[in-house]
Amino acid sequence: MRSKIIIATAELKEGEYLECVFDNYVEMVKNSVDWAIFCIYQLKPNSLKGVLRILELPNLQIARTNTAGALMYDFIVPEDRINFAILDSVSGKACVDHMKLQTGMIGVMDDHRIYNYMYNGGMKIFDVSLKKGANSQLRDRLAQSQDKYYIDTDRKIALLMESIIDTYGDKAPLSTAVSAQIEMRITEAMMQLTGQQDAKKPRFTQSEKAALAVRKQVFAHMDGNLTTESLAKTHGISQRSLQNGFKSLFGFTPNQFIRLLKLNLVHHDLIQSAPSQLSVSRLAQKWGFTHMGRFSNYYRMLFSEPPSASLKRTNPMPSGIHIDCTARKEEL
Repeated sequence: MRSKIIIATAELKEGEYLECVFDNYVEMVKNSVDWAIFCIYQLKPNSLKGVLRILELPNLQIARTNTAGALMYDFIVPEDRINFAILDSVSGKACVDHMKLQTGMIGVMDDHRIYNYMYNGGMKIFDVSLKKGANSQLRDRLAQSQDKYYIDTDRKIALLMESIIDTYGDKAPLSTAVSAQIEMRITEAMMQLTGQQDAKKPRFTQSEKAALAVRKQVFAHMDGNLTTESLAKTHGISQRSLQNGFKSLFGFTPNQFIRLLKLNLVHHDLIQSAPSQLSVSRLAQKWGFTHMGRFSNYYRMLFSEPPSASLKRTNPMPSGIHIDCTARKEEL
């Protein structure tokens, strides 16, 4: 399961702290510290910007991420851990696999599978991963709540995490005693919350379920024949219902979503190639763009440069996402 890891991540020892301001794929991924992040698609201009702050404790890791834009990517929780994510601020639409994310939710995930994460606006999130040595009672409770969520009433957990990061980040590296005190505070707060609430299972409308299935299908099968009409027919709903499901979960229509993914595939191919190897028009046609004027406008709007500039630019990516993330690649 733990495959597709393209970039080696930074390492932290017990009590150490990392803070990173990132504005590109590589900096975002390599500073994720034990998290496997791959298949990143940019969905709005200047989306690859954010701040990452991580505090490593003996049995816990706290990561606070603030992002400004809109992205979709796959990720895996650090190995041999259970993770709970506190959604402190969600300014737009956000979804992890089968879970529609909203401000105040605490989603529980494990390291046994790959999750797909998609959002179309700014996010402020705290991720806390528990190692095997963490409090066994809390681990057992969270293990029974995987892929469900709690509610962070009155932002109690988010405020606790923010206080810890702000207070102890500047004091790192921390002593074992201080680290243990921090872990105890987190454990007690989560034990209280999980003792007061039952974990909730996400619920979706029929159109949202279809949108989730289409996202999974399109993510791995990019060819020139996908349309809202064909996708709606395949999943047994009307085009309007499919559009409503997409807007409800992701903030995009199906057509916008497909176009954004294809633009990313073109972008990655361009920055992986030398100008002598291919032409922009041939590559655009490969991924289903038949009107070069519209293609160029869409591309410039998303990546803030013309396709020809991307082709000439030094490659900032370790490999093309179509190689690692797209199961089918059909030439038109």
